[in-house]
Amino acid sequence: MSNKSAAIIGGGFSGCSYAYFLVKNGWDVTIIEKSNLIGGGVKTFFHGGHPFTYGPRHFIAPESSMPAFEFLEKVIPMRHIKKINYSYQEPDDVFTTYPLHQDDIGKLSCSSQIFEELKLLEASGESKAHNFEEFWIGRVGKTLYERYNKFYNMKAWFLDDNRKMDFGFEATVKRKPLEKGSRYEFHTGWINAYPIAHDGYNKYFQWSTEGTTKLLNTEVKKINFDKKQITLSNGEEINTDMIISTTSPDLLFDYDLGELKYVGREVHKIVLPIEQVLPDDVYFIYYPGPKETQTRVTEFKKFTNHKSPNSLITLEVPSLKNKLYPTLLKSQVQLAEKYIKRLPEYVHSVGRMGKYRYVDIDDILLDAIQFEKDYLK
Repeated sequence: MSNKSAAIIGGGFSGCSYAYFLVKNGWDVTIIEKSNLIGGGVKTFFHGGHPFTYGPRHFIAPESSMPAFEFLEKVIPMRHIKKINYSYQEPDDVFTTYPLHQDDIGKLSCSSQIFEELKLLEASGESKAHNFEEFWIGRVGKTLYERYNKFYNMKAWFLDDNRKMDFGFEATVKRKPLEKGSRYEFHTGWINAYPIAHDGYNKYFQWSTEGTTKLLNTEVKKINFDKKQITLSNGEEINTDMIISTTSPDLLFDYDLGELKYVGREVHKIVLPIEQVLPDDVYFIYYPGPKETQTRVTEFKKFTNHKSPNSLITLEVPSLKNKLYPTLLKSQVQLAEKYIKRLPEYVHSVGRMGKYRYVDIDDILLDAIQFEKDYLK
């Protein structure tokens, strides 16, 4: 056991998870959180008694992430769900499943063109992709790409050209088979679950941070890496043996190499006087067309099992007013890596912002479990 101290910058899901393993191994832990609560984007809030999160936070992961799921479920009992996603196709005023089911192609006025392109892709075999556009055209053809991927991606990431999204697409691409049989998303080989508790994951944040000191409404003003010293927005100074940072790595260096790009979401809450808004088993509707500002609508009652004669839905609209998702452009990923490489060994940059990667709940937990093995045992 250790009597060393650790400071965690950010009290979201990552910060709370790392706090648990540090306290478990005898470390004195201080969580520095700029808002007035812990839990971050995974925390459940209530609107008119309806539970919701700012963005759906179901646990969705491949079965290889089972150790993370089992760890979480010891604290938060989970309910396995089978859900169907819809996509609104405005040119034809129809809804199809997403990912697209083979039987839905006939609903689209461009179905003959789609079938022709799919045949050509099947005959041509493999292709090379270097960006988002090339990747999806190589998988589903130009027409389906324009219907389902092109404008959705552009408005979600504030792009004027999908060829600019060039990180992670240098690969050989094969045509993507369309869904057949079941219309349920990830019906085999995936974990898809949500907390049974009415307040979602909230108990986890309390449980995982027991024994910590929480400094809420507090920001990091400066870090002296040589002295292992953090200066807070209230003027207080903290000396620490380890820093776990869940914030953007450019912030730690006062943006001296440039500011990393992020996009966010504005979440609009709407309560409607109907017990159920979406069809049975439909949780999401995606809006991939250029005429709608929203990217997704969610009926939260489907996740939470909330009982009410009314139902809460949320509309998600891409925004630059907050920082939620790292912009996976090669130039930005390389800039983030430059910042992270400059961090001393006692500073660990973790989570979605800290890694500048689109990681989810399962990734965070697996990383935290591995962190204990590598640094705390």
